[in-house]
Amino acid sequence: MPEPRSPADLAALPGRLAAEDRALLCCARTTLDRECRAELVALAERGLDYASLTLEASRHGLTPLVYRHLGAELGERCPPVTMAELGAATRTCVAKGLALCAELSDLLPLAAARGLDCRVVKGPVAGVLCYGDVGLREFMDLDLLVHEADVPVLSELLAARGYVPHLGLGRTQQRWLLRTDSELMWRHPDQLRKVDVHWSLLPRGYSFTPDERGPFAARSTVPIGGLHVPTLGTEATLLFLLLHGMKHDFAALGWLCDIAELVRRTPGLDWDAVAGWSAPAGLRRFVDIGLALVHALLQAPVPEALLARGRADPAVAAFACEIGRSLFRRERPEPSALAGAFGLAYFRAMARPADRLRYVHDTLLRPTSHEWLALPLPERLRPLYYLVRPARLVARQLRTRGR
Repeated sequence: MPEPRSPADLAALPGRLAAEDRALLCCARTTLDRECRAELVALAERGLDYASLTLEASRHGLTPLVYRHLGAELGERCPPVTMAELGAATRTCVAKGLALCAELSDLLPLAAARGLDCRVVKGPVAGVLCYGDVGLREFMDLDLLVHEADVPVLSELLAARGYVPHLGLGRTQQRWLLRTDSELMWRHPDQLRKVDVHWSLLPRGYSFTPDERGPFAARSTVPIGGLHVPTLGTEATLLFLLLHGMKHDFAALGWLCDIAELVRRTPGLDWDAVAGWSAPAGLRRFVDIGLALVHALLQAPVPEALLARGRADPAVAAFACEIGRSLFRRERPEPSALAGAFGLAYFRAMARPADRLRYVHDTLLRPTSHEWLALPLPERLRPLYYLVRPARLVARQLRTRGR
């Protein structure tokens, strides 16, 4: 458990940040209200380190939004070199996004022709749902969700288009991955196109991993480039963004911005469905931490009933404060492999012992593609990888200590 913190500490966090981080928070939205405009101008008049702000905007995936708001609100107060740098980075981001959208417009009809039930999550879908504009959200790949039985068919489709699986996994290793994991990245030799194939939204076996029930049974479509792109329902999208962000300790402010903007753009959101799905103990804390963060840092209009639910669990404010402080930490010492994994708020915030045990198993024992490639073994000897995995981790830990 992290150092105890209260909801008041979380609410006070933005005021304690460096000027550049406060400017970043002001810009982390599609539309600035009067208070954000006034604060951004006041920060600029007192003096901003624009080089640092530009760097942080890139790290947090917010370059297009920062470019838009600095130009609109600061005008000549912002150095021309900063605007030029942000503009060039934004154009690159938009070009990559449009190229991936074009690839999506080719892939989806091909998948449909094969009879695949293929949904798109994050990436361009989040750009439209959360920002109303694909060009305002940075994304580097396409995330496609299919049923487990359909993964081999989609894999064949991608291979026919020149994609290769991450780390060059062979067919046998891909079959092993299908049984034990939840996703596989495919890369095109042009180094521009990447497709992450998911057969589960989160690692399987955890109490918080969504299935096809409740909000996740709903389907919707999003218009992108003349296509009606299939995706999750809005409530499921919100829950997935909260869970996915928590899985990565919300390491980038852009992930929180996605959630805050989705909430703002969806006044008819079914909050009862969100609260009902996340009511079990194993789910509640993960959802409440994210909602507390987007409300405190980005003023997202989260219903008071859900905020109160989070305040009833002291761990929610404690973890939210820890994540909030970490978001704006400039220097991030690289921890050892195991200390890094078990130091994650994601692991420590798990409310159910069974989830923690599963995480320990997946981290220490479950073989990954790295073990399969380091020591090729025939199918009949595959159980031996449960010995190779801990041996490899110990060796990696020793190398880290020796640096």
